[in-house]
Amino acid sequence: MKKQVIFDMDGVIFDSEALVLSCWKIVAEKYGLEGIEDVFRMCIGTNHAETMHIVRRQLGETFDYEVFRREASALFHKKTDLDGVPVKEGVRELLCYFRDNGYRIGLASSTRKEVVVQELGQAGLLDYFSVVVGGDMVRRSKPDPEIYLRACREMEADPTETFAIEDSLHGVRAAHAAGMRVFMVPDLVEPDEAVTKLAFAVYPSLLGVLGYFQSQ
Repeated sequence: MKKQVIFDMDGVIFDSEALVLSCWKIVAEKYGLEGIEDVFRMCIGTNHAETMHIVRRQLGETFDYEVFRREASALFHKKTDLDGVPVKEGVRELLCYFRDNGYRIGLASSTRKEVVVQELGQAGLLDYFSVVVGGDMVRRSKPDPEIYLRACREMEADPTETFAIEDSLHGVRAAHAAGMRVFMVPDLVEPDEAVTKLAFAVYPSLLGVLGYFQSQ
């Protein structure tokens, strides 16, 4: 394997998904919506357009997702604008290891690139990444492999010689479909047997991924 790796962001680099879910729950309670946590879990790893489709399939085609999203987003930013989004355990150590050992590092997130760049910059992590691809830069959402294939193309990397690091079921499926070796570090959703078989390895935190590379 060549020295190149592509990260997902939410749930891998940032401890953001639990925070977003808490905001969804607050807005859902305001409007008397039930089962919002189950709906949210279906959306983990998908881009804005696919999330909207999932929500409307579950809550009805007339559901005003944009109003719901804006209110939840306002709550999220109220919690994070001052101190930033919490960084997951092992992120800085793993990124330092890759940088110090000559790895090229990319990022493929379903979040809009503008938001990705802002959040990475606020956390002091942006300079680690040579390529950043956001969900608004591709036509098809994870689990389609398009976003990983684009990131590999921009890095001039062969997907079969590139590692991916993911937390979501959709993300693991996308990276595997691209031909990559994908580490899964579950966040809110544990892998089922089928997804576990797609993953190169599953670790409880990024420190496990770091340990793998240090042992090679």
